[in-house]
Amino acid sequence: MLLSNDNFKIKTARALLTKKGRDQLGKFLAEGETLVKEYLAFSDCIEYILISENAAHNIGDMAPYNHYLVKESVFNTISSTRNSQGIVAIVRKKTYNMAEITQNSLLFFADSIQDPGNMGTIIRSCDAFGAKSLIYNKGCVDIYNPKTIRASMGSLNRLSHIKTDNNPEILKTLIDKGFTVFSAVVDSDVYLESIKACQKAVIVVGNESRGIDKEIINSSDISFSIRMRGSIESLNVGVAASICLYHFGMTTSHSTI
Repeated sequence: MLLSNDNFKIKTARALLTKKGRDQLGKFLAEGETLVKEYLAFSDCIEYILISENAAHNIGDMAPYNHYLVKESVFNTISSTRNSQGIVAIVRKKTYNMAEITQNSLLFFADSIQDPGNMGTIIRSCDAFGAKSLIYNKGCVDIYNPKTIRASMGSLNRLSHIKTDNNPEILKTLIDKGFTVFSAVVDSDVYLESIKACQKAVIVVGNESRGIDKEIINSSDISFSIRMRGSIESLNVGVAASICLYHFGMTTSHSTI
C-alpha cells in the first residue's frame, strides 16, 4: 500500500491535476470506476491504477492490471471530485498528425471552447455521431482537464485530435484536401436543415459568449444557423454542437478516406 504523499506515483498523479503537469509528463488522470473501465478497453494507454483502501473491494476486473492500493488520506490529495469512487488511472496521452486527422470524412473544429464540461460533451457527441477527428485551437480549455475527461466518458480515446495555433493555415489545408468548412453562427440565412449530403465536412463551433472568430468565419465555405422556434437567441454550445453533429453525421460519409 502507498502510504506517503511523497511517493513518486502519488506525486506524479498530483502533478496531473494541473495543465502544466499534464503537458510536461504527457499523461492525464481518468477518475471513477466507469471511466477507468472505458480506458481499460485500451489497456496499452494506462500506465497504472491507484485505488483507495476504502475502494479495495472494487478491484475486480482491474486486478490483472498494474494497480496499487493507496491510504485514504493520501488518495484524497490526488482526487479531483468531491465524492470520489476511490479509483484513478494514470493514462498516457496519444499524439496524432494531420494525415491521421484527415483520414476521416467528418471533422469537428472547436474554436475557443472554454468550459471543460462543454468540451467533454462535444467530444462525446463527436464519438456518438461519427466525427472521429477533433481539431481545437489555443483558446480552448485543455482537453485533458479532469472535468473534460469525466464529461467525455472515454470518448477522447476513440477520436484522433490535434491542437492548432494557426486557424487560417489549418483551414486552408483542410479545404485544399477537399473538405467543406461549415461554421455555426447565430445570424445566417442558411439553416442547418437545408444542408444536404457532403462527402467531406468540417463543422466549426465557437466560444460560449463570442461565437466563432471572424477570421475563421471568413475562411469558411458556408455559415449556417440552427433554426429555433422559441424566444431564446442562442443555445448552450455543447447542445448546439450535438445538434450539428447529429445532422452532419446523418448526411456525411462515415468511412475513412
